[in-house]
Amino acid sequence: MENITGKWTFNEEFECGTDKGFAYLEQNGERVVGYLEYEECIEDESPFMVRQMVEGTIKGNKIYLKGVEVLSPEGEPLPNYNLDTLEGTYTHEKKIVGHSYDSEDICGVFVMSREE
Repeated sequence: MENITGKWTFNEEFECGTDKGFAYLEQNGERVVGYLEYEECIEDESPFMVRQMVEGTIKGNKIYLKGVEVLSPEGEPLPNYNLDTLEGTYTHEKKIVGHSYDSEDICGVFVMSREE
């Protein structure tokens, strides 16, 4: 499997809204670190920007990422934001497709596509 280091578009749909933005991932062996930066749109709320720092592992074509910190794009902490766990598969189409969940069991589905 090829290395997943690089910039990816990130789109997620979850029970009460959507996230649209990008991911930047760095792979070193089986270890992956990086961040997701996206606009979160929740029903009946104003959209807001999120930068979620993630770390995890890749084994074969399975990718596991866990949120470790959430900031605004300007670097300000976002209190009360639930960190996500993302579990995905690197597909033959060279996309990362999977599902996510947070501490309140809000579940979503996401797709990451490599930016050329």
